Amino acid sequence: MEEKSIPIAQIYEKGKENIKSKGAEWSHPGGGYGPSVLANRKYLDSLFFETKYLDPSPVDLSLSIFNLELKTPVFCSAISRPNYAADTNVMSEIAQGIARSGSFMMLGIGGSQELQSAIETGAPVVKIIKPYRNTDLIYEKLRDAEQRGCVAVGMDIDHFYGIQRVTGGVLRTETFSPQSMEEMKQLISQAKLPFVIKGVLSVADAEKAMELGASAILVSNHGSGSLTYGVPSAIALPKIAEGYGDKLTILVDTGFETGNDVLKGLALGARGVGFGSSIMLAWAAEGGKGVEMLINGINADLSRTMAVTGCSNLASINRSILVSLPWQV
Repeated sequence: MEEKSIPIAQIYEKGKENIKSKGAEWSHPGGGYGPSVLANRKYLDSLFFETKYLDPSPVDLSLSIFNLELKTPVFCSAISRPNYAADTNVMSEIAQGIARSGSFMMLGIGGSQELQSAIETGAPVVKIIKPYRNTDLIYEKLRDAEQRGCVAVGMDIDHFYGIQRVTGGVLRTETFSPQSMEEMKQLISQAKLPFVIKGVLSVADAEKAMELGASAILVSNHGSGSLTYGVPSAIALPKIAEGYGDKLTILVDTGFETGNDVLKGLALGARGVGFGSSIMLAWAAEGGKGVEMLINGINADLSRTMAVTGCSNLASINRSILVSLPWQV
C-alpha cells in the first residue's frame, strides 16, 4: 500500500511541533530569523515565472556532480546533530531518506562514528570541515572523510570568525580561526576528493576559491550564523554564477523551502539547491521517511513548475524564466 504523502507546509509545521514537545524551539543556525534570512525570503517571493504551456515535453531532474549521477538537484546542506536529537540516530536516519530520494548530503560537526553511519546507508556524503585553530585536527578530519568513503570534502569559511548568534554574541572563537590562503591552498592540494568551499558570498571569494583549486563553492550565509547582515545568498548568487559558473560547480543554500524556490535558485545560476534546517524539520516530523517525503514533495513541485516554464532539464533553466515586478509589492 502506497504511503500517503504530507504537504510540504504540513511537514514543516509537524516538525516544529515535535521539536517543541521535546522542550526545544526550532531556529535557523544563527539562532533565529536574522535579517539575511528574512531578506532572502522576501527576494525569492518577489520573483515570478514566465509560463510556456504550449509544446510541452517531459521533465528530467537528474544532476551529475562529484562523479555521481543523482535524481535531483535538491540536496541536504551541511547539518550537525541538534541538542534536541542527542539520544537518537538522527544522521543515519536522515541519510536513509537522502539515499532513497537519490540525493546527497553534507555533514558538519560530528565524529567518525556518525559519519560512518551515514555513509553506510548508501547516501553520498560530503564532509564539511570547520576551520579549526588546530590544523592537525583539520587534516585528521580530511583523512577520515577520505578513508570512510565520502564523495567530497570542504570547509566552512564563513566560520573563520566564529558562530554569530542573531540574539547576540559570537561562539567558538577559541576553537575556529581564519585560514590563510597558503594554508587553504595546501589543504586543497592534499585533498584526494573534490573540495567545496562553503560560505562564498562575493565575486572576490569565488575568484580566490578558483585560484585555490576548489572544485565547487556553496553560496551560503549559514542561516545568519556567520554575519547577521551578510548579503542574502539568492542576491549574491547571480553575479557569482555569471563570472564563475563555467569554472566552478556552484551550489546555493539558506532560506529555500519549496520546489519553486529551487527553480529560482537554479535560474539564478546554481547547479544544486541545499536544504538544511528544512531537512531537520522533516526528520523531526517523520524521521527518515519525513526526509524522503520532503525531497519527493519538493521534486514534484519543481518538476511541475519546470514543465510550466518550458524547462525540460536542468541545463535548459536560465534567468529568462524569471520576472521581477516593476513595482514594490
